[in-house]
Amino acid sequence: MNTRPRLHHLNTTAAATVLLLSHGLAAAQATPATSSVTLFGLLDVNMSRYSPGSHAGGGVQNVINDGVVNGLNGSRWGIRVAEDLGGGLKASVLLESGLNADTGTLGQGGRAFGRQAFIALSAANAGELRLGRQYILSDSVVGQGNPFANALVNNPTTAVTNMGKALPMWFNAPRADNVVQYQTPNWAGFTAAGQIAPGEGTADRFHGLRAVYSSGPFYTGLTYEWNKSRTTGENTNKSLSFTANYNFGFMKLEGGLQRNTDLATGSVNGAASGVTNLLVTGDSSFTAHEIDGWTIGAEVPASTALVFGLNFTRMKYEAASGGANADLGKLALTARYGLSKNTFLYAGGSIATGELKAYISQKQVLQAGLRMAF
Repeated sequence: MNTRPRLHHLNTTAAATVLLLSHGLAAAQATPATSSVTLFGLLDVNMSRYSPGSHAGGGVQNVINDGVVNGLNGSRWGIRVAEDLGGGLKASVLLESGLNADTGTLGQGGRAFGRQAFIALSAANAGELRLGRQYILSDSVVGQGNPFANALVNNPTTAVTNMGKALPMWFNAPRADNVVQYQTPNWAGFTAAGQIAPGEGTADRFHGLRAVYSSGPFYTGLTYEWNKSRTTGENTNKSLSFTANYNFGFMKLEGGLQRNTDLATGSVNGAASGVTNLLVTGDSSFTAHEIDGWTIGAEVPASTALVFGLNFTRMKYEAASGGANADLGKLALTARYGLSKNTFLYAGGSIATGELKAYISQKQVLQAGLRMAF
C-alpha cells in the first residue's frame, strides 16, 4: 500500500499558496494587520415520533434529538478569527465544536472540534485556500435543492433504518479530515472549487469538484466527488449531485438529482464516509451498487415570520448484476416560525412511499423543535 503523497497534489497546493501570497504580500508588509475574534453558539432540540413499516419490526418510538437529527441545525459552539493583512489579503481560522444538546455530550464521535477546524488564506482577486477539517463541497450544493437546506424531515440526506441497518438516501457525509481546498474568486456569479483529502493510509483518498452559478433569484450547482481505495487503488463511491432553485418571491422552487455508482463501504472519508451498509432488504435482499435519487420542493412564506416547506424525494437502489432493485420515496411538509432573527420554532411530518416503506423504521415521522443561535 502506497501512502506517500502524490507530487501533483503537493504542486497544486503550492501553486494556490504562491498565487495568494504573491497577490498581497508586498502590501501586507506595508500595512498593519487588524484582527477580530468572535465566539458563537447554537442550540437546537426537537421531539420526534417514529412509526415503523409493517415488516420493520418494533413499535412506535418517541425520542428527543439534537438538531443534527431532523432539526434546523446541529448544536455547536465555536470561534472565528479573521485578520486583515492589508492589500486585500486576509487570514482566518474557524474552530467549531459539535455537541448533542439532548445529552450534553460532544458530537462527531467526541472530537474537540468535530464540525470544522481549518485555517484559510484569501484574496478577493485570487480566491481562497483552506487547510484542515471542513465541509465537503456537495454539502452546500445539495442543501440548495430542498427546503431550509438539508433540514427537518424535508432533508433527503437522512438515512433510514432498513431492517435494523442504516441505509443511505442521498449521499451527504458533511465533512472530511485533512482537506486541502481551493475556491476561485467570484466571476460574475460563477465560482469553482476543488478538494483533496489524502487519507494518510487509514482512509481512502477523497476528491471533490464544484461549480456554482448564482445571480439574483437563480442558483444552480454541480459537484462530482469520488474515493480512491487505499487497498485496491480503484476509484469508488462516485457521486454526482446537481441542484437548482429560483426565488419567485411568493415561493422558492427547489430541486435536484444525485447519481451514486461503484459503491463500497469502509471509505472513512468524503461523501461515503458514513456509509456502513449497502444491503437493501425489501421483498428481496441485495447489495446496492448504484443509488440514484431526485427531489423537488418549495419554500412558501405565509408571512415574514412563517415559512412552509414541502418536498418529495425518490430513491432507487440497484444491484451490480442488474435485475434486483427497490425504490423508496418520502413526502414531507414542515413549517418554520421566527420568534426573532435568532430563535425559531419548527414542526413537520413525513411519510414514506415505495416498496421499502414497509421495511423501514421511519415510515411516518412527526417532529417539533426549538432552535436558538447566539
